[in-house]
Amino acid sequence: IQWVDLALLRVPLLNKIYSTIKQVNQAFSPSSKSSFKQVVLVEFPRAGQYSVGFVTGEDHREVQQKTKEHVLSVFVPTTPNPTSGFLVLVPEQEITRLDMSVADGIKFIISLGAIAPEFTPAKR
Repeated sequence: IQWVDLALLRVPLLNKIYSTIKQVNQAFSPSSKSSFKQVVLVEFPRAGQYSVGFVTGEDHREVQQKTKEHVLSVFVPTTPNPTSGFLVLVPEQEITRLDMSVADGIKFIISLGAIAPEFTPAKR
């Protein structure tokens, strides 16, 4: 398998695609503890525009003390390469939690929004 890795990493363009897929696969393998806890929707990069992000943490004592708000760390990945993105600290009340799995969130981002998970609205 190592020689396959080396061969694929030497081919221009293919090396970028392969390394991205490999990183995403490693991040979500059962042996890896994913730092993505939940898929959320946040107003980013400005008010009125929304981005899919992943909650990565919430224990920010200094930030919470200085802002007087309970903030969560949200990673907003770039598309189609989710290995880079933006870390935003968002007040919890400004976050919309989504019902999609982390894997579905990654698929949504990698596919440029073309592959959206099934959604069944709750019955009232």
